[in-house]
Amino acid sequence: MKSLLITAITFLGLVFAQAQGTAPESLKQEMQKLAYMAGKWKGEASMRQQNGSMIQVNQEEDIQFKLDGTILVIEGTGRNPQDGKVSFNAVAIVSYDLQKKEFKLRSHVMNGNQTEAYFKIVEENHFEWGLEVANNAKIRYDIKLNPADKSWVEKGEYSPDGNMWYPFIDMKLTKLN
Repeated sequence: MKSLLITAITFLGLVFAQAQGTAPESLKQEMQKLAYMAGKWKGEASMRQQNGSMIQVNQEEDIQFKLDGTILVIEGTGRNPQDGKVSFNAVAIVSYDLQKKEFKLRSHVMNGNQTEAYFKIVEENHFEWGLEVANNAKIRYDIKLNPADKSWVEKGEYSPDGNMWYPFIDMKLTKLN
């Protein structure tokens, strides 16, 4: 009886492993368009708060491909320069939808908020992502990576109506690895 149970468990394991399969190469190729993002980044960011005041943070981004290269996981951590305490922490997952032929970004912030956002390639190492918020307002981010000087420059803007845009974040990072 024991050997029958072990055989059944082994068979089920093999069935599930085969059913899961591997990701299509076309999906991996699309995700590889984001390859230079992967690694550790460090620098500074300035953010305008809702009350209009500016805060500075020491920003780190830890970015890794997961699930056989089919998703890109981005963890951003901002620390107060005076005491090193975490003032911002978010995790985002970038994926590619083969049927719709588009990237998507889902983020989770340490305060419990989460978003579903678009993510698009403007050109090689130049990306835009964004989302709609309450009352048809919009937020967009522009990311430019420069492999020559290992830099990441990101600017975030807010628009109450989709026409007038107001900057609220400016981030400059350097790739460590």
